[in-house]
Amino acid sequence: MNVISPPLSPARPVGDAPAASIWAETRRVVHARDCYRCTSCGCEVGRDADVHHLLPRSMGGTDELANLVTLCDGCHAAHHPMLAGGLARRVIERWAVRLARLFGGAHELDQATEYLGPGLRLLGVERFREGQLAVVQAALQGKSVLVVRPTGSGKTLCFQLPAILRAGPTVVVSPLKALMSEQVASLLRKKVPASFVNSDLSMEEKKLRYSLLRRGAIKLLHLAPERFFVRSEAERARLAELRPAFLVVDEAHCVDQWGADFRPEYSRLGDIRRQLGNPPVLAFTATAGQEMQARILASLGAEDAEVFVSGVDRPNITLLRWAVAEDSRAAKIAQLLALPLPEGGKAMVFVPSARVGEDLQAALRSLGMNVPLYHSRLGRPFEREQLVKRFTNQSEPAIDRIISTSAFGMGIDVPSLRLVIHWQAPASVEDLMQELGRAGRDGLQAVSIVMHDNASDGRDVKRLRFMADLAGKDQEQPDPAARESRMRKIDQVSAMMREESCYRRQMVDYFGGKQRQRRSLAVRILEWLFSTRSRVKRTAHCCDFCDREKIGSEVDYTAMLLGAGARR
Repeated sequence: MNVISPPLSPARPVGDAPAASIWAETRRVVHARDCYRCTSCGCEVGRDADVHHLLPRSMGGTDELANLVTLCDGCHAAHHPMLAGGLARRVIERWAVRLARLFGGAHELDQATEYLGPGLRLLGVERFREGQLAVVQAALQGKSVLVVRPTGSGKTLCFQLPAILRAGPTVVVSPLKALMSEQVASLLRKKVPASFVNSDLSMEEKKLRYSLLRRGAIKLLHLAPERFFVRSEAERARLAELRPAFLVVDEAHCVDQWGADFRPEYSRLGDIRRQLGNPPVLAFTATAGQEMQARILASLGAEDAEVFVSGVDRPNITLLRWAVAEDSRAAKIAQLLALPLPEGGKAMVFVPSARVGEDLQAALRSLGMNVPLYHSRLGRPFEREQLVKRFTNQSEPAIDRIISTSAFGMGIDVPSLRLVIHWQAPASVEDLMQELGRAGRDGLQAVSIVMHDNASDGRDVKRLRFMADLAGKDQEQPDPAARESRMRKIDQVSAMMREESCYRRQMVDYFGGKQRQRRSLAVRILEWLFSTRSRVKRTAHCCDFCDREKIGSEVDYTAMLLGAGARR
């Protein structure tokens, strides 16, 4: 299904129009949105072809245009049985939900719980991952939520499923065009009417998409926060008219981290929410400590939101802190990058700036290692894109080792990343978690190493403070409170590097999250029915503190860990 379609004429009044006329207009709009093609197989259909419910009424669907799609006869015949599942599955789902309601779940289970099965199958998902069901249930009950989960752990399902099961559109605020287009393309492949609006589109195309949205023919609309503040008064008015079922804030740490320093519009999303009628907020981020969580929710006007934190303790990643003098780091990194990686494994070195990366790259080259460097000023966008594709095995010649600044990009997933090295600790624990959390997403053994100078006021900390002040000077009106927050974060991560206690426990305590109440019997029944438990194997090697008696040579210890990953 493609939302780029022929122009539509203005909606016609249907107050006293006969049902046949209303249905003809509905069919015309849906066909035009779908470019007169079957949304499943892509074959052309005639103008008199029927349109069909994406989710049937019997499975929680509505008659809104966003729940109507173009299907040829063959695809329609296969679509509804696929959603229903097999007879045994339907019976089990029906009776399990009834039992859950019987055992005290009536007050905590939304009516849409009955349709979780068809909704999952529509999105091509067999079961929830651990922790997803609770988020979806809270959203369906009309609660605002903040979800802290690692990238690649299924955050998108947590807002796409409630959006599909609720009448009305859902607005998804996302910071990057690439993320928008990727998520929209994925939804369209599943026949879900979704679209995005950004500055790359022509005015005519924007009007078309807003027209579809006004008619109720778009289920999920993806936008950058800047769209709510464009110069076009007509476009702002179209958005102000929306009354979405949910306001989704993807990469919600931008509300705090980028809202102050990079994307000011993110910090104004609380005003946007009020403008849209205060819909429930579904906010998602891969990393936010407890202080940041509170600031995000306050900014969004959702202080009463439920907070779900999971995946902070990545059991398959061994966490190591090494005190290494600055002039010895290149040689140490060269030793690490020379270690054999498990088949298909990758290694990444994070550096605090392009300048440090260039110096490291030159030092490694003098030691006989040619390692590519990625940073935001590297050549043209096409060159940066090609380097990422080579590292992710999407282009030849593939590479398995790379140096990078934090500009490597949100949303880039390399499941077989076995080794993540930090030339020095980044500017916050959130940044550290975001970057080391790229390792071992396939569930196999991985290693994170952070080098530091073991000083509270050494060159590492001074470099980060200088860079933080430099970033603050870019603002027209520097905020002293924001500067103080940045400096406090630097001190926190520096202290974590030097603290002689379990490194993993420090990370878990930092991110925390509200204490969850004991699950009711009703919830446990639903988890048995719809969820799968994580099977990631916990590493026998925790961190540099817990394993201090096992560690002789740091490089040899890392080699042993990487070899253990290869044997699993």
